[in-house]
Amino acid sequence: MEFQPVFAGAEISIINTLWYLIVFSILLLAVKHYAWGPVKDMMEKRRQKVIDDLDQAASDRKKAEILANEREAALKNSRQEATQILSDAKSNAQKIGKQIVSEANAEASAIREKAKADAAQAKTDALNEARDEVADLSVTIAEKVIAKNLSAADQKDLVDQFIKGLND
Repeated sequence: MEFQPVFAGAEISIINTLWYLIVFSILLLAVKHYAWGPVKDMMEKRRQKVIDDLDQAASDRKKAEILANEREAALKNSRQEATQILSDAKSNAQKIGKQIVSEANAEASAIREKAKADAAQAKTDALNEARDEVADLSVTIAEKVIAKNLSAADQKDLVDQFIKGLND
């Protein structure tokens, strides 16, 4: 058996190990230079996009809450406005109704007053016509009874005195 030095195999093993370390270091530097930077940048961009998306989602949620609150307030305001409009319409309708009734009462009162005035005028006209007819009749009768001709003025005076006697 031949004796081989322990270091001879160890030399190959150390050289191989050094060679592997050098190649690994070069490979590590190449990966770091060519791949690690872009991967790190890609991961950083992805991380920033996730953060931005989360911030945007939070912002959108806040905007949605604000819009929901505004919609709710607008709905409440529109209900109040509708109630106010209905109230105003009822109030206006009542005012207009009262005004119409008042105008109708005033018109009816005016019609009654005109009717009273017309009736009084008709009564006066009827009395005047009756007086004239009575005067004519009484003159005719008096002429026949007395057989005397009176003047028209005298006859009218006699009739007027007669009618005044009737009114007293």
